[in-house]
Amino acid sequence: MKTYLLEEMTWPEIKEALERGVDTVIIYAASIEQHGPALPEMTDTTLGYAEAVDLAKRLGNALAAPVIRPGLSKHHLGFPGSITLRPEVFKGVVEDYIASYVHHGFKKVILCASHGGNFQTIDAIAEEQAQKYPDVCIVAGCSLDELDASLAEMEVLEGLPVGTCGGHACDWETSIMMALDENYVRRDKLQAGYVGALTGELLQRFFEKGVNSVSEIGVMGDPTGAEAERGQRYFAYLQDMQEAAVRKHIREWEEQRKGVNRKEQ
Repeated sequence: MKTYLLEEMTWPEIKEALERGVDTVIIYAASIEQHGPALPEMTDTTLGYAEAVDLAKRLGNALAAPVIRPGLSKHHLGFPGSITLRPEVFKGVVEDYIASYVHHGFKKVILCASHGGNFQTIDAIAEEQAQKYPDVCIVAGCSLDELDASLAEMEVLEGLPVGTCGGHACDWETSIMMALDENYVRRDKLQAGYVGALTGELLQRFFEKGVNSVSEIGVMGDPTGAEAERGQRYFAYLQDMQEAAVRKHIREWEEQRKGVNRKEQ
């Protein structure tokens, strides 16, 4: 295929793909929000497109939907330019995406998030929609806890101090953005934000009182040593984790359906 992005295809091309067995659509939910003084507000959307296309290639029978944005970013509104949707609006958009692709004949719908504030809602939507469309495999990707654990593990693998990959505009996101396109990053504006352990109390304050209650510049981690080569390793590591999570969830759905079919017989 010339592209894995549905929005770049014509309807006959999409029809032909469905007819030859491309049965999976990958929907990423991103955001338009502050990413500190060195990264653009489109960061999560840019990452969402890169991750969706890569996952589609890995699965082999999949296409990537237009990335959903804005997302659930209320905790970023302390910084100019950040946009958030009401939870019910965000939920409705995701549900309408699913309804459209099910209507067109996709048999597997993969819901993923490239923005931390979307994870919990995406997981809940996947469960609800799986009940609504029992004959369609609707699953979420990795969880926010799995992502956080991976960031901590990558710090160890890369020999970085604890907190360097704090999860927002940090070494991880900045390095991947450098790997995708150096022009995204304002190198002269790179600054460390909050660097330290992400305790439960801190994360609660982060989401309830806003990012600026934890970091005045909106950065969680230290991006000052970010580099494109490390960004390539981060991306591969995270995509390995995402692929494994998605394949596991698909297998679980297939086993569940086999059990249902045996009972019906």
